[in-house]
Amino acid sequence: MFRTLAFTVLCLSFSGIAAMAAPYQAGVARLAVKDDGGETSSSIIWYPTEAPEVSWQAGPFRIAASQDVLVAPGRFPVVLLSHGRQGGPMSHRAMAAHLAREGFIVIAPTHVGYAAGQPPAANSIQALVNRPRQATVALDAALRDNRFSPHAHPDRIGMIGYSAGGYTALVLAGAKPDLALAAAYCKAEAGNDPGSCGFARDALTQEPKIWQAPARPRVKALVLLDPLATMFDASGLAAINLPVRLYRPQDDVYMKAAKNALALARNLPQSPQETTVPGRHFVFVDPCPKAVAAEAALVCLDEPGVDRPAVHRRLESEITEFLKGNL
Repeated sequence: MFRTLAFTVLCLSFSGIAAMAAPYQAGVARLAVKDDGGETSSSIIWYPTEAPEVSWQAGPFRIAASQDVLVAPGRFPVVLLSHGRQGGPMSHRAMAAHLAREGFIVIAPTHVGYAAGQPPAANSIQALVNRPRQATVALDAALRDNRFSPHAHPDRIGMIGYSAGGYTALVLAGAKPDLALAAAYCKAEAGNDPGSCGFARDALTQEPKIWQAPARPRVKALVLLDPLATMFDASGLAAINLPVRLYRPQDDVYMKAAKNALALARNLPQSPQETTVPGRHFVFVDPCPKAVAAEAALVCLDEPGVDRPAVHRRLESEITEFLKGNL
């Protein structure tokens, strides 16, 4: 008994030391973004600061970061963080705050037409197509902003993409999607793969114009969390020449791994670092406040035995290590 108690105290002590070991505190700010087409949205930016953290409430979410404090001295790598369908910049707030404490500037855009709490786009395929442009506009706006431009390193940019955010990250890294591939798959499998085919209610009568990454994409490393990838084959992924960390859930009942994560791992020119975690597709979304969980059981509730907070602690550690090693 005494050994068990001593071990528990020791673990708690080390846990406290680990929590204090981060070199910075987390700051957070909102940035209004307007693109050339007149579309207006907002991004949430988490960043390293030396100011003490003061938590605050954003709707149902408790944010563990201080608002509008000064960025810590120095230059930091940048991480774009792209949410999934009906998500938002707050969907991965704990990961973003963790990365800020570890010395990253994290830019989380709102994908207009694809975000929670906003009217859905009239054409869901066009909303999907717009995502890479929206992420690029948010990145450029942050790099121009006087608060962040002296501190953001423009040559050290990585990206984390969850679900449709994974599609977004791949396009920014140079992948060329073929929406006809996705449409053909969903025509046959829509009823069996809701996560992959949520956009397919629109008939693909013509190929929309998709934003193309420059010949030398700025993104240097990707973290993909159960990414939407039905629109990529080997030829579409041929230009991806950077480190990729790929996560998928053990249970693929919501979004089938065979045409997404597994196909992606097989078709990428360089094999990604692959990791499987307990749970289903939504395990990658931050643990939900009770008020949100009561209204969004599909997203918030895990099957028995899945410890979402533990999964996220693991993700935070592994993703931080991967990004530090590749940016």
